[in-house]
This record gives sequence, C-alpha cells and structure tokens, in this order.
Amino acid sequence: MIHHVNILEAPWESFWETQDHLFLTSFYALRNNTSLQIENIKALAENGCAGLVFQKGVQNALDPLVIQQAEESGLPLIEVDEATAYPEIITPLVQAIAREKSFMLQRSQDIHRRLTGLILGGDGLTAVSDALHELIDRPVATINSWGDVLTSKSFADINQPEVDRDDLLQEMARSTRQGLAWHKASGRWLAPLLAGEQGMVEGFLLVWDSQKAANQLDLMAIEQAATVASLELAKQRAVLETERRLKRDFIDDMLTGEHHSAEALIARGRSLGWDLLHKRVIMLVDLNQFEAYYLQHLDEGKEHIQHIKQRFLKSVMRVVMNENPLSIVVERSDSIVVIPHFPTELSLSQTQQAMESLAKQIYTNVPKSLNELSISIAIGGFYETVAGLRNSYREANAALEVSNRLDNQTPIIWYENVALYVLLMRFSNQSEVNRWRDQTLGRLIAYDRQNDSELVKTLETYFDANQNSQQAARILFIHPKTLKYRLRRIEEILDTNPFAGDKQLSFYLATKLTKLL
Repeated sequence: MIHHVNILEAPWESFWETQDHLFLTSFYALRNNTSLQIENIKALAENGCAGLVFQKGVQNALDPLVIQQAEESGLPLIEVDEATAYPEIITPLVQAIAREKSFMLQRSQDIHRRLTGLILGGDGLTAVSDALHELIDRPVATINSWGDVLTSKSFADINQPEVDRDDLLQEMARSTRQGLAWHKASGRWLAPLLAGEQGMVEGFLLVWDSQKAANQLDLMAIEQAATVASLELAKQRAVLETERRLKRDFIDDMLTGEHHSAEALIARGRSLGWDLLHKRVIMLVDLNQFEAYYLQHLDEGKEHIQHIKQRFLKSVMRVVMNENPLSIVVERSDSIVVIPHFPTELSLSQTQQAMESLAKQIYTNVPKSLNELSISIAIGGFYETVAGLRNSYREANAALEVSNRLDNQTPIIWYENVALYVLLMRFSNQSEVNRWRDQTLGRLIAYDRQNDSELVKTLETYFDANQNSQQAARILFIHPKTLKYRLRRIEEILDTNPFAGDKQLSFYLATKLTKLL
C-alpha cells in the first residue's frame, strides 16, 4: 500500500521513515556501486518500503544482482526511461493517494457513526460484533481481560476464540500498528479494549483471518469497532461497579452492621434481586496466605493483585452459579461470601449434603485459575431465619481463624467441627487460662519440647478415639503396644491419671487449648 511518494538520492539512513513509501531514485549517490545498491534495497524492504522506481540516465541499467535482491526481498522495482520526469510519476500518485485518503476518511466516519449508533441505541457488544462481521465478512469475537467470551459471531465452527491473556498482551507489545496486532499462532487479528485514563486492558476484539488477507478498510473497521467496544465495556464496568458496591454495602450491613428487622432486610434484598427467604447458612471462601503472596508480587503492581482477586471472584461465582444459581456471591476483603439458596422443604441433613457438594466443587475447580494460590472454605451454622445469617457469618469467620491457628490441612471447615476450638480461642489470650493450661499439662509439654516427642498429641488422639486403644493406634500409625507404653509414660510424667473421673475433661480441654497457643 502506497501512502507517500518521495525522492531518494542519498544512501539510506536508519532514522528515515520508509514505511509505505514509494521512492524515486537514479542512484546518483550510489551510481555503479552494486554492493551499496544491494544494501539499500535490503534496508528499504526490511523497513516496509512500498516500492522503488529507478530512472535510467545516471546509470543506464541496474546490475542483475540488484534486481535479484529486490525480487528476493519482495520489494517492487520499476525501471523508467530518462525522459520520464519525476512529476509525471509523482503528480498522479499523490492525487490518487489524496482520493484514497479522502475515501478512507469518509468511510471511517460512516463506520464510526454506525457503530456508535448501536451503542447509543442500547444494543451493546453483540450488535457491534454482528455489525463488524457484516462489514468485513470474517468471524468476530470479544473476550474480557480474563479470557471469557463475551460475544462471538461465526467463530463456533472454526475454533474457540479464547487466547491466553498474557500471550495477547505480549503480541500487542510487539505490534508495529498501534491498537492492532496480528496473532500468527491463532490466525487472528486482535485489538485491545481499553478503559480509564491509564488505558487498562479490559478485553480484546478478535477477528479470524487465517490468511492475513484483511485490507486497509477491514483493519480500519476493526480499530473503529474496538474503540466503540471499549466505550461499551467502560459503561458496563461502571454499572457493574455501582451494583457490586450496593450489594457489598448491603451484605456488610446485614452481617456486621446495625440490627434491622427481618422484613426490612428481605425488602432491601429484594430490591437488589435477591431472595433472602431461603438463605440459611453462610460459606466463606478464603485465599490462603494472600498477604504473603501480595508482598512477593509487589513489583507487578496493583493491577496484578486486582486481576487475581477479580479472577478469584469470577471463578467462585462461575462454580456457584452452575451448582446453585439462586445463591448470593459477594466479595468481602480477601474472602468471598457465599449464601446458597435452599428450598424450605429440604431437611437439615439434605441441606448439609448439598452444602458439602457445593464446597467440594468450589475447592476442586477454583484453584485451577489462581496459579500457586490455594483456598480454604469455612461453613457456619444453619439457621431458619434471616437474622440467623449474622451468627452463621461470625461462626464461619471464627472457623477460618481457628483453621489458620491450627495450620489445618483440611480445606473445608465446618463450624460445628471446630466449635470447641472457637470457644477456647476466645479465652486463650487470658493469663488465667494460660496458667491453668500450664498447671494441667505443662510437664507433658515441656517433656515433648525437650525430647522431640509427641505425647501431647498421643493424649489428644486417645481422647478423640473415645479411649479406644486400637482406633487411636491406627490414627497415630503406631502399634497398640507402643500406645500402651506412651500412655503409661504420660501418667508418670503428669504424676496423675488423666483418665480418672472429672480429670478427663480438664486434660482433654488442655490438649485442645495447646494447639491454639
């Protein structure tokens, strides 16, 4: 494509603009110097020169090696007679370029008006994709910044439009055409959908073109569509952010704010499109050691952290909506609050089974999109009223805290299974409690520390096994005789029988408290 016409009568310099230029030359400065002429031909071709017109006169003919180099480089080379004046070539070309630019400008304005009209008319991204497909007769898709397909026109029978986000960003960085790049591996043109003053990438517009046959008008239409799609995404994002803020505020108020009547909460939830009448329990999905991850990735900027948190939310939401479509899913700090929907006719045991199934689906599928991060899931108690959700939330939070204190390897924590630890944790910071623990179990703790043994763990496991030696030995992976020996040593070190009468409760609680301190 010729965009400029110019005269070249000096050796080519690397700082010269040559992209889409047609140069006229007599090779005056390089006359009869075949090697320099070949070097200039190669440089012009490598830098996007549209073609070279050689005028005979100063040099009667080009060396065959020069012509061969032009052919090998793919540079159009035209010879004209000495009698052909430069203006005879330049004038009609400049006029043609001017007409072409005028046509392209008019066409660009027409396309822009059409696409903008779709957005202003409320038709959205789908209409933009359809219009672009009609204009360029190629499959079109838009994806968000996480790679999820937003719209797709005629892509289905060819290939999936998803492309790795980082791969797309790298391709954009290598592109010489601002706002548009050719993705050779997938045979697609891609244009970033930008938003905000900093031009954050909100998504991509993809166009299938396996032969890279799109003409200048097609590429212009793609760029125009990307601009309009960016505006639509920015509008959608603003609406979504407002909606999410309102929902977060409501959840904060319902779970931790001032008390409101059940009727007021139900009415407010209904205004947000939520049915609170069938919500009985709170689930928290938490990113493990996210603070450490944040510190390790500070150099990647806030955008990376926001990207991870947004992907976390989206992944949880995708699983929950697939398993329990009427659930409420809201982000809160580094956790996701999930309030599943269960019909009133379900019994408590059926609800617990459904909750367990949902938690397992989340734990299995969500980490796949979080790189090296893992998650924990805590489930509060079940309540029959909306007001009870506040208690369920506190219980789920407490279960998470206990799990972190215990360095629990169990990914799904039920409050009812750690309720005792929660109660002990609330008292564990009091000096009287610590003194009582030391008086009760201090000798055994000191012995374990000095001898690198596990007698406290043995005592706790024996209690948990209802003082069944066979079961406790299996849990500890030791022989029953070894367990019997350990229990005898425990009595010797404590100088008392921890299994006698009321002492059992004291020693049992002391073993649990030790795990929290």
